[in-house]
Amino acid sequence: MIRAIAFDWGGVFTEGTFDSSAIRALATLHDVDVERVEAPYLAIMADFEDGAFDLAGFQRRFAEATGLQADAEAFRATFLGAVRWRTPMLQLVASIPESYTVGVLSNNVPSLCDVVRDDPRLARVERWVFSNEIGVRKPHRAAFDALSDALGLPPQETVFVDDNAANVAACQDLGFTGLLVDDLAGFAGRWRQALPDLPLPPGFA
Repeated sequence: MIRAIAFDWGGVFTEGTFDSSAIRALATLHDVDVERVEAPYLAIMADFEDGAFDLAGFQRRFAEATGLQADAEAFRATFLGAVRWRTPMLQLVASIPESYTVGVLSNNVPSLCDVVRDDPRLARVERWVFSNEIGVRKPHRAAFDALSDALGLPPQETVFVDDNAANVAACQDLGFTGLLVDDLAGFAGRWRQALPDLPLPPGFA
């Protein structure tokens, strides 16, 4: 019996991945092409998501890798403001009955975690697990173990929703019911099959 539903954050509750939005926003801030930003950004991001440094440390490493300088406050506002929310998914999580425990397991970074946790549209989420706070990223088994510990339930009683097929495969290998978010129509079909008693909001029609 399914008793918990957990979600990734970026690419599930956001339109596209957060990283893709942040790369475009930082390129605009520095008035350069996306190509100049993308590779250095992604190279630094893995350690950032593991909690190796804070946002100031990320900006410093970004500047060293790209040669691009920006005011610290402008950089912070641009980075944290790059979120493009996906409204139907926000409506979905808000609609989940109280009989289910709701969680989030996300590869995420300091500062942005607070933005996500504090958003009132995600008030239904009861348990938060962020990679930078546990020191390990999905699809590592330890990340999913941390989710089960936070939920207080075994994988067999948990649905996990993610936009990354590798993460979905990893959670399924551990006994979770994994649901891939690609397009909303495809995801809606998987949701209805796994959770037939939980209707989807109108945005999925």
